[in-house]
Amino acid sequence: MRASRALLLLLSSLLTACGSAPAPLAFEHATRVSVKRIYVAPVGIPDRAEVTIMNPIGSGFGVLGSLIETRREAAASAEMTGVLAKAHYEFGAALTNAVAIAMRRAGFTVNRGEGVRPPKEREKFLSEYPKRAQVDAYLDVYAPYVGFQALRSSAEYRPHIEIVARLVDTRGATLFQRRIIYGTSSVEDEDALVVGGEDNSIFRDRDSLQSNPLTTARALQGAIDSVAWELARQFM
Repeated sequence: MRASRALLLLLSSLLTACGSAPAPLAFEHATRVSVKRIYVAPVGIPDRAEVTIMNPIGSGFGVLGSLIETRREAAASAEMTGVLAKAHYEFGAALTNAVAIAMRRAGFTVNRGEGVRPPKEREKFLSEYPKRAQVDAYLDVYAPYVGFQALRSSAEYRPHIEIVARLVDTRGATLFQRRIIYGTSSVEDEDALVVGGEDNSIFRDRDSLQSNPLTTARALQGAIDSVAWELARQFM
């Protein structure tokens, strides 16, 4: 039963990963005349930071190998939760703050949403926005992936962040929509904006990720700041 459940979870994650990304829509800069005040909704974030391998060696050994890799990923991600806790680092709050700060630097007046994003809409755009907010548009961001990733089993780990963002005006028209990825892309999405990672944020293995929690947290923060700034640049 445990093996069957693990296999179902694996297939589910593969289907989710293969889902189509939102169609990209560039921001028309002439719109800045009428869009000055934006509402930044609570950012959708994963339950925990992940530690994965893009091309794990175990995946080449059938169902059993895939199950082993699934358990390895779960253990690695659980370790990362402990590492970030030791550093007193909350990546969800960090990402939300980074997006708001970057958008202010892009010249917008920012009104940040209160509370927590509804759990059912953590991995998709919100179904509605506050009607009484005194703003010109709503910025909606969710993060399918936050954590670290290695290209293959023998490769080093690097920070990896994926966000999907859209800007919607008060009439419901989409003004901007894009997927932005920090690090190597793990999805076949030619329309995604990819931000290259820094060479000083490399960890040779899982032990390195755990050895200095503050260094690991700083590496993740650097990736978050970079992806947030890339988002802001789309409106400048």
